Amino acid sequence: MIPGLGPLEATVMEILWEASEPLPVRQVREHLTDHATAYTTISTVLENLRRKGWVDREQLGRVWFYRPVRERSAHAADLMYEALTGSRDSEATLLRFVDSMRPQDVRALRTLLDGLPPEEEA
Repeated sequence: MIPGLGPLEATVMEILWEASEPLPVRQVREHLTDHATAYTTISTVLENLRRKGWVDREQLGRVWFYRPVRERSAHAADLMYEALTGSRDSEATLLRFVDSMRPQDVRALRTLLDGLPPEEEA
């Protein structure tokens, strides 16, 4: 579930993130596991997502094509940042997060941190 989005909105975002190009309403609907969802419902969901700033659209002929405004990784990073800043003890939160990571993710994090320039003393 994506905070701030309903279940169908979150599903539509996942479909758009997986797509290699912008999709029209009909193709988004075809990717749903519940094909009983009406075309107009998906169209409304996409317009709601556009108003919320999650997707953008472009008209080609008479058809609107939708694409995510932000990458899934940027959204995930925002969620992690919100969790960290919402914690009263960011160090403990980071420690618990790192303790729950897979070993390959810990190695990737170490590599990324080693590549950062050293902090300057204030």
